[in-house]
Amino acid sequence: MKSLELEVARRQIFGEKVKSLRRAGIVPINVYGHGIDSLSLQAEARALDKLLSQAGMTHLVSLKVEGAKSPRNVIIKEVQRKHGTGKPLHVSFYQVRMEEKIKVEVPIHFAGESPAVKSREGDLMINLRALEVECLPGNIPEGFAVDVSNLLHPGDAVHVKDIEIGKDITLLTDPEQMVVKVEAIKIEVEEVVKVPEAVVPEAAEVKEEEEKKPSEAEE
Repeated sequence: MKSLELEVARRQIFGEKVKSLRRAGIVPINVYGHGIDSLSLQAEARALDKLLSQAGMTHLVSLKVEGAKSPRNVIIKEVQRKHGTGKPLHVSFYQVRMEEKIKVEVPIHFAGESPAVKSREGDLMINLRALEVECLPGNIPEGFAVDVSNLLHPGDAVHVKDIEIGKDITLLTDPEQMVVKVEAIKIEVEEVVKVPEAVVPEAAEVKEEEEKKPSEAEE
């Protein structure tokens, strides 16, 4: 995976005062990692927006710190965004060691169209959207592809074990876990309860009953 680049500078403004940075088009960021001191940095909002749209949470980023001799290899760990606009308020990067394996969640990309869904025999039920793996930073895949056009009938499914992971990558997610399935559409049939009809006695029956009644004289 080819790394992306971002130029940053050391930050001297902290706390509530960072609002002035944001008004000037600057976003506060920080870098942390295994065996390193945390760094408070800042980046231009426009350049950072472009990076976030390209990198996702697994892409390797080459962070060029102003005044530093060599860039830092990082991945995006957390993005805080402004409610309503979605603009980044703060970004945290995790510095990796290229020779040390890390655990990451890699997104699943769904492609194609299920014939069963197209014919309205079922609905596509997505159970997983990412797989947890362990690998060297240079081997982190951009995503795992799942072609749902192979789901021909209701009940057809794709499990984690069906996905091609690639070499030098250790899968941490349960292989038996379901990723996506075509769930049959249930048609509810309304039960009609029949009300028994009132029985109306025949005229002959009524007459017979009257004859059986004792007359007033007999009483």
